[in-house]
Amino acid sequence: MSVLSDLYVSTPDKAPDYDENQEAPENERAEMTGFTTIEFSTLWAILEGKPWEEGHMDAFETVIEKDGGDRLISLVPSSLVALAADLDESGISAAAEEWAQTDELEHCEAEDLVEAIEEFRRVARVARDSKRGLYLWNCV
Repeated sequence: MSVLSDLYVSTPDKAPDYDENQEAPENERAEMTGFTTIEFSTLWAILEGKPWEEGHMDAFETVIEKDGGDRLISLVPSSLVALAADLDESGISAAAEEWAQTDELEHCEAEDLVEAIEEFRRVARVARDSKRGLYLWNCV
């Protein structure tokens, strides 16, 4: 069983609607699998160059939680959005290498994570440039 993991750009009032229809303009959405706030919080620590702390996880604000946590929407912290939006190609490669070494992603190869980070950067830039939030929708 895999976890659906969509990143999408929205405003706070419309963000919860994504749970019902998973619709957003293609350039404002990245469809992934297997990434939750745990994985993204470890990426955040990597991008900051700091050890992971529980505060990284706690900073993801829960927007909705349904079915005992099987469906969640979380607001991606603005500082993580900013770090992701500013990544260059060498930063993506370095982050992917380090992210692949974490316990959460030990089953992944760095080259497989490059695409996920590139997609994250793409939607983070849309969120930053449009001054809207970046949200993570997970469904088990």
